[in-house]
Amino acid sequence: MQFTGEENRQQIGRYEVVKTIGKGAMGIVYKARDPLLDRIVAVKTIMSPQGQGKRVRSAFLERFQREAKAAAKMQHPAIVTIFDVGVDEETGAPFMVLEYLPGESLADRLDRVRLPLQRCVNTALDLASALAFAHRQRIVHRDVKPANVLHAGDNRWKLADFGIARMPDSDLTQVGIFMGTPGYSPPEAIREGRYTPQADVFAWGAVLYELLCGRIPYEGPDTKTTNSYVVAGNAPSPTRHDASIPEPIAQVVMTALQPSDKTRFKDASEAETALREAWERCLTQALVHPAVLAMEELPHDKVPPRMHEPKAGSRPPPLPVISAAPAPDPFVIESGGVRSDDNDPTTLHVRNDLKPKDDATARSGPGASGARTVAASKAATDADTINEAAKPERPIIGRSIAERSTSKAGSLTTIILVLVLVLAIAATFAGLYYGGVL
Repeated sequence: MQFTGEENRQQIGRYEVVKTIGKGAMGIVYKARDPLLDRIVAVKTIMSPQGQGKRVRSAFLERFQREAKAAAKMQHPAIVTIFDVGVDEETGAPFMVLEYLPGESLADRLDRVRLPLQRCVNTALDLASALAFAHRQRIVHRDVKPANVLHAGDNRWKLADFGIARMPDSDLTQVGIFMGTPGYSPPEAIREGRYTPQADVFAWGAVLYELLCGRIPYEGPDTKTTNSYVVAGNAPSPTRHDASIPEPIAQVVMTALQPSDKTRFKDASEAETALREAWERCLTQALVHPAVLAMEELPHDKVPPRMHEPKAGSRPPPLPVISAAPAPDPFVIESGGVRSDDNDPTTLHVRNDLKPKDDATARSGPGASGARTVAASKAATDADTINEAAKPERPIIGRSIAERSTSKAGSLTTIILVLVLVLAIAATFAGLYYGGVL
């Protein structure tokens, strides 16, 4: 199927094309109108195999319609509804008619902003619920990624492209049409072209990782390198990128990303349960700082500093040194601020020449440089961490000030007592003298 001129189509089947929405390696998506039901829909044409012979192409079309119709039976609040499937008489290309969602994709949203932790978890739970529903119908999506997650309003997201998914025992991939996306496809799909519910779990884990960290766990300069990273495994924990991510949530992500499908969650239902229980544990055990829970969406240039982002398999960055201020710049604990030394961004000082600010300002530090430290990153989301880290220095400083005050007070008291004693002795001698005793 050739795309030349396809963008200018006026009609596909009975559907009147309004405009072209998008174009990809697999086909073109149109905004269209269904004249029969008088509603706006999305029509997605699918590229069929070329140069494979009439028999192969016929088998492809038959399988496509069978599996797309199976996907169309799925009715779930987090799945884009499929209304119709067919074959375009003009081009012979198969197409699907989908629920039209004018909002952006999750990929677009993540390009603009960083989602708060609670919304990341809720979005991942919705996607896991959609996948679990599909897995119970023996349907595997095979290409779960943010670009296939569409905004449905009110912080709700729907998983799209189930119509080009396939059943676990289907041989639709044998004609080489449907492929996963680098960074989201699991090792077994890369090595063997094998897709099971565990493959969707891996992709779901990669999406959750990206929601939390702002990047996928494996990313190289090209497809081959990225796939080699995936096959090698050893993705860094999300907590290596952002220390505010609760450990129970990170453990769910790392289980979903296990290189072997035998050690992952067996399906999306199990993954959904694990994430839900982990989040409830975080809330009941107060593992999430209230400031993190209160966060809203932030543009990337406004996001508090995060930890350094190591490449997959690399060692974590060294921890910074928390030190006292130089002698000429004494601490005043009660009214101090937090700053990083201009010459050494890994050193934090508490100074009295910084006026107290609100928590968010004090935690964010003086700049947005790429050389943000681990401690500064941690302070951006949990001010208590910096307070606790600085505590060992504070009692020492407090005692030093008190000792100086006590020393001065003691000296003054001694002088007064000596003067009183001298006066008393003088008065005694004077009395004795004038009394004739002396």
